[in-house]
Amino acid sequence: MAAIAVRALALTPKPRVACIEWVEPLMAAGNWMPQLVEMVGGVSLFGVAGTHSPWMSWEALRDANPDPDLIVVLPCGYDIAESQRNMAALSCQSDWPTLHAVRTAQVFIADGSAYFNRPGPRLVDSLEMLADILHPDTFDHGHEGVGWVGWPAD
Repeated sequence: MAAIAVRALALTPKPRVACIEWVEPLMAAGNWMPQLVEMVGGVSLFGVAGTHSPWMSWEALRDANPDPDLIVVLPCGYDIAESQRNMAALSCQSDWPTLHAVRTAQVFIADGSAYFNRPGPRLVDSLEMLADILHPDTFDHGHEGVGWVGWPAD
């Protein structure tokens, strides 16, 4: 994990990341997620390291200033397929297409249940996945398609 962090922290720019732990009602990822985002050279826009995941409104995501460069959806207890089925809760919002991350195809769905939502050894895999998502030209740990996918699916 330290090797990834050292390599990622030297990279620029520092993408602004919204990690979504639940889509309806909307919840940002807290606990260890903001720290993982920071370790891979990102800036977590919602959630505070070491605190519980906060509920948030659609308006908070929509009106974030600065707007998220990336959105990573990793619902607690859901695998990728279940998360994809629940994306309508976000994508049906009339302002969804106006978000920078949506306009630039920087929305990702991750397997929250198997990786991101559980403290333990798989957080190493979670960190690798975030590194791959935030810095695809620098990292490729081979988790794409298994631990995370782009949204919408091709």
